[in-house]
Amino acid sequence: MLKNMPLKEMEHNFNKDFRGWAYVPKTHQAVNGLRDKNIVYRRIFLIDPMWFVNCSKKDIDCLFFNKIMFYPTDKDQALQYQKVVNVCFKKDINSNRYWKSSWRSISFLCI
Repeated sequence: MLKNMPLKEMEHNFNKDFRGWAYVPKTHQAVNGLRDKNIVYRRIFLIDPMWFVNCSKKDIDCLFFNKIMFYPTDKDQALQYQKVVNVCFKKDINSNRYWKSSWRSISFLCI
């Protein structure tokens, strides 16, 4: 039985270089676009929406206030990523905080 969900280690405090994020239907991923000193754009690819649980508080705030971009035909898929960010923001779930919670007790909030 799996007691803890394995999460990808995330880059933290990317909010200062954040340019926007979008759902990419071709790869079924969310992509965070970041400004970089050496490169015009740098990207973080997120395959699983639950990886946002491992972001810093400032990054969650940034993603919450800057909503995900998507094509209208991909709304349902894209909003899965946004809903996880919304729950993390409203329940104060992030990598900087040790939290005890049963996922069954968290009601997923509507946008």
